[in-house]
Amino acid sequence: MTDYFESIQKLGKERFEAAAAASAAAVKEFEAAAREQQDYSKRAFEEAQSFGRKLFSVKSLDEAVKAHSEYFETARRDFWDQVSKANSLYFSFAKKLVKPADGPVAKIVEDSFAKSKAA
Repeated sequence: MTDYFESIQKLGKERFEAAAAASAAAVKEFEAAAREQQDYSKRAFEEAQSFGRKLFSVKSLDEAVKAHSEYFETARRDFWDQVSKANSLYFSFAKKLVKPADGPVAKIVEDSFAKSKAA
């Protein structure tokens, strides 16, 4: 009977440690994603300001169209690069969030499978 309580206590401790590790990993990854988004927003704002200054200094319609095309092509490319970075950051976030629970969950599944096979 004491073995049963010890195993339950051990399992509870393992789950708590896994949850704590997952929380720490989640905070770290979330901060990295937030920092990256903040950097992108700052860059995009600075590029928009630069475009505005350039647009006000053009002398002809052709120059304005060229500046407009260059800005939007750069903005589009930067946006999709940012989307790609955000995807990888959030995928990494999800992997690190699940990783600490992987060991205890695998052990529970393994124990359950062994018990059902023995029965």
